[in-house]
Amino acid sequence: MPRNIGNVHPVLLEKIGRVLKAMDALGFKMMITDGARTAEVQNTIYQQGRTRPGAIVTNADGYTVRSNHQAKEDGFGYAVDCCFLDANSKPSWSMEMPWATYAACCKAVGLRHGIKLSSTRIDWPHAELPS
Repeated sequence: MPRNIGNVHPVLLEKIGRVLKAMDALGFKMMITDGARTAEVQNTIYQQGRTRPGAIVTNADGYTVRSNHQAKEDGFGYAVDCCFLDANSKPSWSMEMPWATYAACCKAVGLRHGIKLSSTRIDWPHAELPS
């Protein structure tokens, strides 16, 4: 179930909806997993791979460096994360999935796809409105 999409910018929701529809037409079901986040939630995600177990998934701590998932002055978050649904309709972030196709669809509708977490790692699920 998607988290906090009520505060996602409506233009982003419309565009990511078009992306998910295109991916579905190609035979790949997807869903939004994350929308708007509070600073506290963003910081919890930031701690992963640092003070908590797991891989680093963001460079934005929510306070010093804000994420585009966090609400801007207009009250909307400008980023979402998506995942694929496997054959059992379970969320999947497997690199076996066609992430490059998802990225191309995001770019085709005018979204910025993926954030470089390092010189070698891209945040494949991430899509946002360009600034």
